[in-house]
Amino acid sequence: MTAPSLLVAVLALSPGADNRFPHTVPPLEVSPDPIGDCARWRLKPFVNPYGIQQLWPLVEAPSQELMLAQERPLSDTGEVADGYAHFVHIDAAARAVYVIEQGGFAGTTKVYGPLPLPRCTPSIETPQR
Repeated sequence: MTAPSLLVAVLALSPGADNRFPHTVPPLEVSPDPIGDCARWRLKPFVNPYGIQQLWPLVEAPSQELMLAQERPLSDTGEVADGYAHFVHIDAAARAVYVIEQGGFAGTTKVYGPLPLPRCTPSIETPQR
């Protein structure tokens, strides 16, 4: 037990202490992927199981890296039989975001981008977990 936690334990167990309500501070959660969280939060309203309806640029010949980028899921197919799933790929060096759309009737894959990398203010726009 560290010195600060030992002090808290001693004060909590001292005679006359009010032990009915534990005085604990929840640990601060820090996202391991704040840039990805921000991009997903900003792009989520524009995707759904029926596909992307925005006039985003389409990548004509996506690289193999883009075609296999599924590390950041954005949306799933929901309860739509031929729905689309979306994934986000971030190119931090180019400050660009790509949205990969997979699914549909014939199982197609489209890559939209490059879109500008969104900026989020952590204290205001980061979604609560």
